[in-house]
Amino acid sequence: MPTRDDALRLAAAGWPVLPLRGKIPLTAHGVKDATTDPASIERWWPGSAHHNIGARVPHSLLVLDIDPQNGGSLAALTEAVGGDLPRTLTVHSGRGTGGRHLYFLHPGGQVSSTRLPGGIDVKTERGYCVMPPSLHPATGQPYRWEHATPALMPAKLVALLRPAECRSRPLSASRAGPGQLSKRAAHLAKTVQDAPEGKRNDLLYWATCQAVRDGHDAMAFELLEGAAIVAGLSETEAQRTVASARRTMGQKS
Repeated sequence: MPTRDDALRLAAAGWPVLPLRGKIPLTAHGVKDATTDPASIERWWPGSAHHNIGARVPHSLLVLDIDPQNGGSLAALTEAVGGDLPRTLTVHSGRGTGGRHLYFLHPGGQVSSTRLPGGIDVKTERGYCVMPPSLHPATGQPYRWEHATPALMPAKLVALLRPAECRSRPLSASRAGPGQLSKRAAHLAKTVQDAPEGKRNDLLYWATCQAVRDGHDAMAFELLEGAAIVAGLSETEAQRTVASARRTMGQKS
């Protein structure tokens, strides 16, 4: 069973965690109680207590939850987007039937699972996922990581996730309407995400200035922050750098 040390390691890596019985939160307010605070985590896992671990989805990420028990499959998702999906951070379910959580960079704006194949759901920061090394309540087998950097979503997948009112607005090559992610914004985020150590702050600052010049909306700046966090900056560093660049460009954050 997962231990307090497992929960503390996840929290130290930036995942707000909470204790679970199976898949059900043990705290009074569920996902709202998720935290990275070591003192709270130690209270939830006293002594040698064993609980499964849940974690709130970080605001910079989005999870596609593939549930074969309800007809979901990776093959169906791949077919729906018309091609292979990029390799991304993944958690495999302990049930052993192919269930998994695919973690992508959040594309910004509103998202919905309505047009996804059956058995595939979307989780954002309002939800939580069961985390390794938790044990599946039906099989007793552990959830496990498939380590990779969270990827940008392919454009066709982003389109599938958009509510009808968002999909009705055409995108240009460099600009997007409110709540939509342009190709230019995705390129800037990818540049930040791939930044080498020692260049992350500089590239985030540059990309933010470019985003201001391009006239991108707030969702693009959230994406840049998320990309910087994936690259290795802390959430506080990313937010400060984006805010500083926006002030320099004469824009309020």
